[in-house]
Amino acid sequence: MDFNSSCKDKKKTIDQSVLLCCKFFSSEARNHAALEAIEQAAKLDPETIIVNKFEDRAYNRTRFTLVSYVMHDCTGSAIYSPLQQTVLAMAEAAFGAVNLEMHQGAHPRLGVVDDIVIHPLARASLNEAAWLAKAMAADIGNRFNVPVFLYAAAHPTGKALDTIRRELGYYRPNFMGSQWAGWTMTETLAEKPDEGPTVVSPARGISMIGARPWIALYNVPILSTDVSAARRIARMVSARGGGLPKVQTLGLLHGEDSTEIACMLLEPNEIGADRVQNRVEMLAAKEGLYVEKGYFTDSSPEMILDKYMNLISANRA
Repeated sequence: MDFNSSCKDKKKTIDQSVLLCCKFFSSEARNHAALEAIEQAAKLDPETIIVNKFEDRAYNRTRFTLVSYVMHDCTGSAIYSPLQQTVLAMAEAAFGAVNLEMHQGAHPRLGVVDDIVIHPLARASLNEAAWLAKAMAADIGNRFNVPVFLYAAAHPTGKALDTIRRELGYYRPNFMGSQWAGWTMTETLAEKPDEGPTVVSPARGISMIGARPWIALYNVPILSTDVSAARRIARMVSARGGGLPKVQTLGLLHGEDSTEIACMLLEPNEIGADRVQNRVEMLAAKEGLYVEKGYFTDSSPEMILDKYMNLISANRA
């Protein structure tokens, strides 16, 4: 890539002020070798930083949180981010190490590389996040023959992730009433994906890739194995069930002796964890159930940005 001196100067500024955060969700948390392969792929480019990793063995799901910069051409158009090649390498490692037909867990999923979401950080825009999401979707769909559905800002009409998932049967357990195992859905999609084929490989499944403003992931444990009660509570907490605005929830089995209300806070500065916690506790009390203090599965944008700056500075020292 050939840049004039003014573009080179601009890149130096963008390294520190226009950053994107990528959350890469893979349907695996029990196979150490598979997770190691994915993590090593994420470390191939020193300009992509893993700022967080969250593994949940009960859900059999792992999320890697990555950050890097965006490079622009002299017209101001985004043309490159190290995240693009890093995520492609991670996807290759995941598809090589994980077989969805052998997968089982308490969290719904549609693919080995189940979800990739891009958030703008610092001075980055949602348009830049959407540009990267669409580039990743084309890479994964074409290179690995995996159907990819775009969502939120990456989708032409802004279609919501939960809408697409609902259409594809994501929320329906297919094993023991509370688990997801193997691939039991049709292998030919009725709706054409945004990238990749309409035929699904049962070993690889489907990927979702989107761009959206920051969301918070907050889980509230309930000391009960009554999944039906957890689902009732989850529905009444969610906006869809008439509960809290901009909150999406799942009631899931979590280990041998508990369930969990897994929450997506779409506007965490308006509807935060305290309101979710209080509502879950109130509804659980009506069911005669005890609720533990919830927890975030990732850091705040400010903490992620701070960690990135510290790690990238250490790498370049």
